[in-house]
Amino acid sequence: MPLLSISSPKTIEKCKSLSLLPSDVFICSYPKSGTTWTQQIVLSLLLVNNRLQKEKGDDGNENEQEDIIEYDHVSDFAPFYEIDAHWEDNNDSLDESVIQNHERLGQRVFNTHLRWNMLPKCSDTMKKDDSSSKVQQQQLQRPSCGKFIYVTRNLPDVCTSFYHHLSNQKEGTYTNGFEQFARDWMEGNIPFGSPLHHLLSFAEGFCDNEYCTSTDDDNKHHDQPLLLLSYQKMKTNLRDEVLRIIDHLNLKHIPMDVLDNEILPTFGFQYMKENSNKFQPKSVTWLNDYQFLRKGVIGDGKKMMTETKCEDDENVSLMALFHHWVKREGYCLKIDELTGCGLEREIAEQFKALVSS
Repeated sequence: MPLLSISSPKTIEKCKSLSLLPSDVFICSYPKSGTTWTQQIVLSLLLVNNRLQKEKGDDGNENEQEDIIEYDHVSDFAPFYEIDAHWEDNNDSLDESVIQNHERLGQRVFNTHLRWNMLPKCSDTMKKDDSSSKVQQQQLQRPSCGKFIYVTRNLPDVCTSFYHHLSNQKEGTYTNGFEQFARDWMEGNIPFGSPLHHLLSFAEGFCDNEYCTSTDDDNKHHDQPLLLLSYQKMKTNLRDEVLRIIDHLNLKHIPMDVLDNEILPTFGFQYMKENSNKFQPKSVTWLNDYQFLRKGVIGDGKKMMTETKCEDDENVSLMALFHHWVKREGYCLKIDELTGCGLEREIAEQFKALVSS
């Protein structure tokens, strides 16, 4: 998988071998799928939940309010997982600045564009062999603990947004036009590779999406490592999607009036645009005064890909080329095959909907 110059193969190996903690949260996505938006949501929920939990102790009595923890930038508490700067040079430890910020927050949160199979798992205790069934092999992909949120977005929108992003980024600047970018993106020659491969890797993770958090056979509580989010659903019904995040992260101290009046208003695109200094990524260098928070809309990609005609055949649009590529790759067939390995049909349909524009 191609990477940006800020990530080395050595760091990728470190990312895969991190010892997980039960409180760890990973915000996962293919680039331009709503990662920063989800970071803002997750961190805001965690900070408010922690604040309210401290204000009211375990005995139910109110305590003196401690200093409210805030962040100057979203990456302070949810750093980009796979960049060299966030790891020590000579060992497998996270950089001290990352550790200190996570200690302030009280838990570790990361954002990442790595595929599911590149993230920490418990496979070192289980050996895959040729005789293993596909279901057994899927179980090797389950992490030992922690919570993972996978946010997805309609792929034509991803393509268009990623084009504007890389065209205005110093590290790995893309200098060709949109048609060539779309072709390179579909062939997996862009940083982070093919979006279909990324989606399929996480779809495999959803095939074995269950922790058993109790050893008591009579009172087993089943929990899930992975939560699937959709950019489209977040745009059309944000409150319900936020409630799903609250449930997934087991945040018990946020009353609905606080959610509605204090937290939700800070999740809007306009709020984030007005506070863009908190969200403009710092791990790369921007050109042309580029604003990372560009439009935040649905359907922009389909429009641009439909209007862009292929140079070698003006009767064929990039949108037609996109559909041909999805079919050629057998993406939907591969998703359907995973339903025989534990992937829920509803989840499978959500994965297939990402290429249906």
